[in-house]
Amino acid sequence: MVVGSFVFTACEDKSIITIYDKKALDDKLSCLKLVVFPPDKMTRDTLKALYKFDDNCPFTLEVSQKSGITCNSNQNSDKKALSSFPTSYLNMTIRKNSKLIYSYYIDLTHKVNKDDIKDGFEKIRNNLSIQ
Repeated sequence: MVVGSFVFTACEDKSIITIYDKKALDDKLSCLKLVVFPPDKMTRDTLKALYKFDDNCPFTLEVSQKSGITCNSNQNSDKKALSSFPTSYLNMTIRKNSKLIYSYYIDLTHKVNKDDIKDGFEKIRNNLSIQ
């Protein structure tokens, strides 16, 4: 059940935040376990500099990203020609005992960098009152 979905469209923020289970988030998250897939050293190091993760926590932050995306569909040729077409994405989800409860997603027109990861994690931290 999707409880809420928010699209933040301030000047440059095009992130999509979805809360799947508000009830699971009633308590403040006092810990997070980190999973980065596919493995990426820059992503893991950036997040570990921002938060002390606990491998025994029931809440898991799963992070995935991809860069160098190209779209060969003719249906999108006008969008590619007239605007900045996304070439990367960053997806961060929170699960409790493998149940999806929260998602942060953003399309990017550049390769995922430390600032993108920091911005995404700060939004998660603020939305969920992570200690």
